[in-house]
Amino acid sequence: MRVAIAVLCLMWLSSCESRTLGRCEVVNIFKDEGLDGFEGFSVGNYVCTAYWESGFKTHRVRPADTGKDYGIFQINSFKWCDDGTPGGKNQCQMPCSDLLKDDLKKSVECAKLIVRTEGLKSWDTWESYCNGRKMKRWTKGCKPH
Repeated sequence: MRVAIAVLCLMWLSSCESRTLGRCEVVNIFKDEGLDGFEGFSVGNYVCTAYWESGFKTHRVRPADTGKDYGIFQINSFKWCDDGTPGGKNQCQMPCSDLLKDDLKKSVECAKLIVRTEGLKSWDTWESYCNGRKMKRWTKGCKPH
């Protein structure tokens, strides 16, 4: 009986772990979701930002100065999604849990709103690690699926 309980607990824990996507997988998903050329930025800019924000981990949640940051783009709950953060604005009109899905549709949808509103400069990591650098390295060798 103890073994069965231990196995069930391990199965439950493993299902809650973050999935780390591969770089080319992210490139293809972002292209499929319309990020290549979105607001004048190559898909490499979005891939670079996602890498520096989350390491391509889809379920990453981190505490922030206000609220928490969610998903592959580490989108903040105070301004963009709803996790019950007091005074939260939920400008993407979605629960933050939607940003933790492996299909990334909601993460990209919210990221597009952020970029339309504030540009990629909204992410400090884009400004520090991506802006003005060669973005081809983020898509090099990735074949369409």
